[in-house]
Amino acid sequence: MTEPVARTWQRIVTLLQDSAPATARVIRPPSPGAEVRRALSVLPADLPHDLLGWWAAMDGIDDERDYRAGAVIPHHFVPLAVPRVREEYLRQQNYPDDRCCTADDRHRMPAGVPVFPYCTALVPVCRSIDGGPLCVDTRPGERYGCLMHWYASEGAYAVEWSSVTHMLTDVADRLATGEAATGDEGMLTWDSDLG
Repeated sequence: MTEPVARTWQRIVTLLQDSAPATARVIRPPSPGAEVRRALSVLPADLPHDLLGWWAAMDGIDDERDYRAGAVIPHHFVPLAVPRVREEYLRQQNYPDDRCCTADDRHRMPAGVPVFPYCTALVPVCRSIDGGPLCVDTRPGERYGCLMHWYASEGAYAVEWSSVTHMLTDVADRLATGEAATGDEGMLTWDSDLG
């Protein structure tokens, strides 16, 4: 049994406050309900409950202003604020993979299957320092809710996390075991990202 997302997120924030205070300071409190509703009005209807729970616990990091605060998620990812999720989704949804996406918002390929250039079922939730978003895949299938990394030149492909819960539990466990390092200014880096 996994612990609820809100509790896992609080565990992450507490660990960051102790080990990477510069990173902990830039994590935003939950987004106002109006911003979440605005995002939900354009995003796929069947969002995973753990994603909604994560948004209820925080509103990411202002990645345009606080990009030097470190990466909360391994592999250089910063959680996006809900308004940025909406912006990124609206920008990318114009490039659907016709092999997957249909005109009536259905999908021919199941969750976790690579797409190119994009799939309208992918919801950006984090951004890498190189600009590629980490997305939650809302297509039906056994891997529903898995995380996909997307690049304009490569399309989207699955990464190691099967869900937001899995990702956050992994982050909390890695922080607790000391896999993360802290720079001179209290900024989080990940040992696995250094080499």
